[in-house]
Amino acid sequence: MANIEIKGLDDTVEWYDQNAEEYAKNQGKHIPLEAIEWFLKALPENPDILEAGCGPGRESAVFLEKGAKPVGVDLSEGLLNIAQEKNPSVEYIKGSFLDVPLPDGTFDGVWAHASLVHLESLEDAQKALNEFSRVLKPEGVLFVGVKLQVGDQETEVIADSLSKHERFFRYYSEDTVDKFITSSGLTLIDTHHSEDKYGRSEVKWGWFLARKDSQL
Repeated sequence: MANIEIKGLDDTVEWYDQNAEEYAKNQGKHIPLEAIEWFLKALPENPDILEAGCGPGRESAVFLEKGAKPVGVDLSEGLLNIAQEKNPSVEYIKGSFLDVPLPDGTFDGVWAHASLVHLESLEDAQKALNEFSRVLKPEGVLFVGVKLQVGDQETEVIADSLSKHERFFRYYSEDTVDKFITSSGLTLIDTHHSEDKYGRSEVKWGWFLARKDSQL
């Protein structure tokens, strides 16, 4: 694996590009099926889904199997290439969550699992949620999965058992995510806590399900 000094988002994306195959192999060991089922139950049949931060297409394959029509967006070209090879029928787009290159009201659902964890500022996180809301249809549903802030530290550059290399992470309080969801024109409808599936005891996950107001 390439030895890249990690300071923030851009360096983390560069690391993903250079280590895409190894990361995809490690990430594929655990699929968040419980979260996927929770999300899909809130959606109509055969929904159009934006997979924000699609990575190597792990969840795309599950969504396809369950009758959904995913479109993936990610900043890592290396991971996108793997996703496209794995799921040739899915449209994958290189793009930022801060300016999603898709029209308003396109999707029944937005899946954002671990998508906000590399954003450097809370302002960017709010912008991302605004964009997720924008591309949702009225009454569309957003799933957000974030690493919860369990101490005073809001950001950290840390290596873990999944990547075995440092990456930049941002942690979120539940109140912050709730506030951002409300500010983006969505209504929080459910939350859930989850332990890390890779056995990282220091990682606690928060899942949030929200619905777009019907008038927006």
